[in-house]
Amino acid sequence: MSIREIFRQNLKYYRKMKGFTQEALSEKLGLNPKYITNIEAQSKFPSAETIDSIAEVLGIQPSELFIEQGCPVNTVKFDKTAFIEELVSGISLNIKDDIEKYLEKKL
Repeated sequence: MSIREIFRQNLKYYRKMKGFTQEALSEKLGLNPKYITNIEAQSKFPSAETIDSIAEVLGIQPSELFIEQGCPVNTVKFDKTAFIEELVSGISLNIKDDIEKYLEKKL
């Protein structure tokens, strides 16, 4: 895998982990709203200064964007069952809280 592809995959992974859309990260960096989209689509590659800024916004070291073994495609296995259980648990708690708030207002 090329260094640019490793960078793109890591960028996408860390961006999502921080809850940024491509546009939101671009704007946070003060760049064109489609800048990160273009990087992830392989039509652009950032300068060293921009890589430093991206890492700072994402709260990681710039080198983490280039580590192949840290690349999500190679290291993160998606566990669909665990994800669904976590999602249902979170939704259940939100529903329970909403019902309690509703009942407090009505009773």
